Amino acid sequence: MAPRVAIAGIGGFGAAHHEVFKKLEAEGRVKVTATCDPALVRLGEICQKYHFSERGVQTYTSFEKMLEHHGNALELGVIAAPPNVHAPMHEAFVNRGVTCYLEKPPTLDLEELHRMIATDQHAAKCTNVGFRFIHDASRLELKKRMQQGEFGALRETRLLALSHRTPAYFQRSNWAGRLMLDNRLLLDSCLGNALAHFVNSVLFFADLTQAHAWARPRTMASELYRANPIEGTDTIFASGQLENGVNYRIAATHACDITADVIEEILIFEKATVTLRNITEGSIERLGHPPEQLTLAQPTLENCVRDYMQFFEGNAPMPPQTLADSLGFVETNALFYLAAGGRIHEMAQDALGTDLKTSAIVISDIADVATHFVANAEFPSHNKQCAWGRCGGDATAGELEALPQVIRYLRG
Repeated sequence: MAPRVAIAGIGGFGAAHHEVFKKLEAEGRVKVTATCDPALVRLGEICQKYHFSERGVQTYTSFEKMLEHHGNALELGVIAAPPNVHAPMHEAFVNRGVTCYLEKPPTLDLEELHRMIATDQHAAKCTNVGFRFIHDASRLELKKRMQQGEFGALRETRLLALSHRTPAYFQRSNWAGRLMLDNRLLLDSCLGNALAHFVNSVLFFADLTQAHAWARPRTMASELYRANPIEGTDTIFASGQLENGVNYRIAATHACDITADVIEEILIFEKATVTLRNITEGSIERLGHPPEQLTLAQPTLENCVRDYMQFFEGNAPMPPQTLADSLGFVETNALFYLAAGGRIHEMAQDALGTDLKTSAIVISDIADVATHFVANAEFPSHNKQCAWGRCGGDATAGELEALPQVIRYLRG
């Protein structure tokens, strides 16, 4: 009998998981038996699209009810639900002996992540976290070249991430853009959610000790801003040093014009600069060599799930990314807030504009300010050409225990 699967989530990104698992079911590799979503009553179109009734997929509005009826008969549980419920769902699956596939981010609460890692010690099989870029063979091959010393020692990593979002993005759920929900840390932001894959990617490339290893932060200085009417931040500037001595620099925003969208991962080595642009493009520049152009794949959710199935079916020793492998990402995200000194600066109206095509709120000169920061390490507060810059602060990873108090201060 094919392994029985339950999927927590139908709407939103949950629909994409149903598409992938329907394919796996057609191949005879799994049998989806149940799914749940609190918004089930308005998700009839998705239920019909994936033929739940015809396939015998039972639907529930409650995760607890689904687990009550199916938990003892499941082999694999998929969590494609909002990040604020990842930890309790993960614990519930593990406690019933059900292997877990978990969407990113696993959680953005560092203390909660440590509890999840401890829980996973008792799991039937290691939980996987669905970060995408580590499933791209071309990126894995590039990291292998880095490990072999082709470019010399890694000195610095930089991330420039300008990713346009409309007002609807911040209104899509009760947790979007929130620092806390139901008295629990949430920390939803541009880098904590939509651009999380890129933060995870630069940390992946920054640790060259192993093929599957991720660097962790040691220090950080940061400035946080918000242009949209949210509780958290939509614009982040940060720099610091990783535990292995590699420096990093990050500028990211959702408050940019749609024509300004660009994402660059820049890796500066002793003998070369490697730039990955907009996911699928890349280049390597070295003195005395012509530029080398790179073509990268755009990994899909299907890539992630199929890679995990190799582990689940016993054909790989470990899942692509475990909960413990995600520590560097969650610590980095936590430091954005801790280092900012308890401040998220509200953008003044005279610094904002509106994207005429999408009605999105944009910081008028954000592309120039962010690009300048990534190139020159000059925060907006020190940039004489930037009128809206305000001071942030700095922190170390050793101070992360103070994060809950800082977040409560931020909320007033």
